[in-house]
Amino acid sequence: MPVLSFDKESHAYALDGIHIPGVTSVLQPYTGLEFVNWEVLQAAADFGRNVHLACHLFNLEELDFATLDPALRPYVDAWALFLEQTGAVVIKSEEPVYSVRHKYAGTPDVILDWNSREVLTDLKSTASVPRTVGPQCAAYVEAYNEMTGKRIRHRYCLHLKPNGKYASHKLDNPRDWTIFQSCLNVYRWFYSK
Repeated sequence: MPVLSFDKESHAYALDGIHIPGVTSVLQPYTGLEFVNWEVLQAAADFGRNVHLACHLFNLEELDFATLDPALRPYVDAWALFLEQTGAVVIKSEEPVYSVRHKYAGTPDVILDWNSREVLTDLKSTASVPRTVGPQCAAYVEAYNEMTGKRIRHRYCLHLKPNGKYASHKLDNPRDWTIFQSCLNVYRWFYSK
């Protein structure tokens, strides 16, 4: 079985020691954020990573609410509210996936048992849901299915809000996977030597 490694500092994946692109790196040029001030963008990215970490620790039942930054609390509350209201159960949290066939990797936020079916769900704490989330989740599903032999067919984006509420968005554009493949091809062309 191939060995996937991930360097958190550089956010870089390697499969059997060979660098492969990450899903978010492939889609980054298409986020529409190229004109946002870099410091603002970096602060927002750091905040988003902290929201994801807090939700991940919540999923593992390891979150210490006493030490949680108050700014993160509404987002964790929104995540907990979603789980409570839907009855969804976290099966996997922040577990990397890779595709040997297409040579990329990524880390889906969660895979849920939701209404007796496996559902890949991406958590967003951004002001609005980025248009790249559909292709992003399609890439995760493709890699997960290839790795496990399973067939996840349902993808969602859960938009966590600063008021402790959430909005659930079903991702069902049948073109999402081909859009990701196109972005991956452009990424490889751009970074080829």
